[in-house]
Amino acid sequence: MQTSHPATRLAFFTAFAVTIYIVESFIPKPFPFMRIGLANILILIILLSDGFKSALIVSFSKTIIGGFFTGTFLGPTTLLSLSGGIFSLIIMFIFIRSKVQFSIIGISILGATAHNFAQISIVRLILIKQNTIFYLTPLLVLMGIVTGIITGFIAKKIMERNEVFYEKRSN
Repeated sequence: MQTSHPATRLAFFTAFAVTIYIVESFIPKPFPFMRIGLANILILIILLSDGFKSALIVSFSKTIIGGFFTGTFLGPTTLLSLSGGIFSLIIMFIFIRSKVQFSIIGISILGATAHNFAQISIVRLILIKQNTIFYLTPLLVLMGIVTGIITGFIAKKIMERNEVFYEKRSN
């Protein structure tokens, strides 16, 4: 396969992540804060194949552009999504680099749980100034585990079947 330019790769993955983000916004949710986070499949793949900087660019762009198209750009949803996305990337990057070898699914679970923890912390700091918001923590941890398994499993299968994600590492 011919090597693509890094900017082209970032543009492709950003457009794909934004598309998934927008489509997922139409899926009915039992609670307003419950999302599977399907676009995070791409973020995880990029983090593993291209590194932290590329994953941060795609994650940030996905949130800003996706927020613009879903009408949430100037609302608290964007701040919550950005904080969750950045914190989860940092946690996943730390554990990818750690001496303990985590599977893709394990890294995904850590990222999803970190994402939820960052969001509930921002909600506490800015929106609901009461510690009672932390009563949702067990539910958010459970959601992080479930969504982390789903997104990690899908990311693993995609990476196994598509050599394009290993393109940068092999060159």
